Amino acid sequence: MPAGRIDQNMYLGPFSNVEAMNATTLYKPGELGSQIQLPNWKAYQLIQLDSGATASTSAGLPICGHLAFWKNRSTYTVTNDKAQAETPGNAAGASAVAGVFCSLTSGVAGSASITPGNFGVIQQRGTHVGILSGLNTAAKGDQLTSDTGSGTAQAAKFTPGTAATAPIVAIAIAATGAVTSTFTPCRLGGGDIVDVP
Repeated sequence: MPAGRIDQNMYLGPFSNVEAMNATTLYKPGELGSQIQLPNWKAYQLIQLDSGATASTSAGLPICGHLAFWKNRSTYTVTNDKAQAETPGNAAGASAVAGVFCSLTSGVAGSASITPGNFGVIQQRGTHVGILSGLNTAAKGDQLTSDTGSGTAQAAKFTPGTAATAPIVAIAIAATGAVTSTFTPCRLGGGDIVDVP
């Protein structure tokens, strides 16, 4: 059964930093599912990316800024494909958000993320270079939820005064497109997803 344990450190092996982790095997398999919080208030969880999260799916390969959805919480397996999430389809946006994929090397929204089947981290709290928001333009200070109206792994701007269709996952810290087109720089943790097991 998954547990939300927070570790003081995590074995990174040959990788330069926690976001660059893309391991075929884990040196310490018992760390799978561990959460780590860094001094800059960023928090991550060690997961395995579904081996089926490939370019041949409608979601495509996971990239930095895609939302990650739980495929199997008990094995800490995530996907960017809502059709493969534990709650399939667009409903995954409301009930299965696990975090946001990171960049392996460049720190640029839209850049490469974890290889399908490999182990790495998803970010769950702190400043992120950009969450995919597609045509859902947001301004600084807007709250972002998972986009339950879209089949993609993206966020949507929450309109205050309307009924929420999904938990808040981030707060925009700049306008959509300020850094990279269709991505919104944000601060993750609006719904405190760091505590999701």
